[in-house]
Amino acid sequence: MKKAKVDICGKLKEFEIIEEPYPHVVINTKKELHGWWKGKRECTGERLLINPYNGCSIDCIFCYVKGFSWSYFKLFFEEKVVSVCWDFDKIVAEQLDSINVASCGYLSPVTDPFQDINSKYNLSEKIIEVFIERNIPIEFVTKQIIPDRAIELIKTQIHSFGQVSILTQNDDLRKLFVPGGASTKDLFENLERLASKGIFAVCRIDPIFPYLTDKKMDLLDLIKRAKDSGAKHIVASSLDIPKSIYSHIIDRFSIFGTSVVYDYKRLYTEPIDAYYNAKIDYRKKLFSFLRETCDSLGLSFALCMEYELLDGKAIGLNKEFANTKNCEGIDIPIYIRDGKKFRPASSCDGACLNCKEAICGIEDLAMAKNPDSKKDFKLNDYKRWSKKLEFTYMLK
Repeated sequence: MKKAKVDICGKLKEFEIIEEPYPHVVINTKKELHGWWKGKRECTGERLLINPYNGCSIDCIFCYVKGFSWSYFKLFFEEKVVSVCWDFDKIVAEQLDSINVASCGYLSPVTDPFQDINSKYNLSEKIIEVFIERNIPIEFVTKQIIPDRAIELIKTQIHSFGQVSILTQNDDLRKLFVPGGASTKDLFENLERLASKGIFAVCRIDPIFPYLTDKKMDLLDLIKRAKDSGAKHIVASSLDIPKSIYSHIIDRFSIFGTSVVYDYKRLYTEPIDAYYNAKIDYRKKLFSFLRETCDSLGLSFALCMEYELLDGKAIGLNKEFANTKNCEGIDIPIYIRDGKKFRPASSCDGACLNCKEAICGIEDLAMAKNPDSKKDFKLNDYKRWSKKLEFTYMLK
């Protein structure tokens, strides 16, 4: 049996590689639930980020995670081996049981929760069940077929929802962008299956590829079909390229011809933090069209992590182009414990990033009070909030 070696904090660990259904190793982990990462942020709602798998068999041509150069992510980039977090559902359950304050779960921010390996371990469905059992909302984002079990679980929780990434209606083109993903037909059927169960369905055209998938009629037809399939909200972005793997990404785009590579090198000249972005004039024209299209079709719309530089500072573009309070189109309040289960803390819209009055009781989440306030929260923050709420209720 083949083996893989991984550098973990300076110590070399060896794992046996299991070949089916996709090369992977099984690892023990102590990683904790956490919120959005430190740095610039456009995500309005607070989330608990969950990654049961490191690495992803979807193998998107544009995957920014391949720029993660440490431990198990490096293993995937260099050897195409996914890491499976053994019993991660049980770890998540223990962590949720240690807190009295929770935000919506996010499955998953850096890998697809329903990639091939999930058919063997079913960690994503198990984690969804952990959240639903406690009446804590959870969302998933996928380019694969959604398992029936996942849909049956989240339909019982009012604030839980699903997002489906559909980059193009051209399935031959889709195979080049997302070789390990589901067919375009199956992706639209995902939206139909969610909507038929009364689940809020989001279509993500994220990212749009300049000169390849950015034709106005193609985007219009895609958005119309998404609406007809049951989507209520559209999320979009223009491709950005991590500086650390710029050459790797550009090389992969050579399959579309030397002219595309040449055009990309001319277009991607705007560095913002760790990424090269398409020129702002190009992006703003694209986003204006998308916003106008969604308005005309009665859909809500927002961008994902799109910025422009003003006086050297990255400024989010959702203020200019979004037509909804929350970037994912749905208002989800913070939840607090009520016995063994959780309930909404208040009737707020959950847009913590823009909040000035914390009616949920968590002052840290009123982030608009101070533009320099902390926006990256850890499990320990949730524990701290939990203790504060306990004390508040004792006084009452």
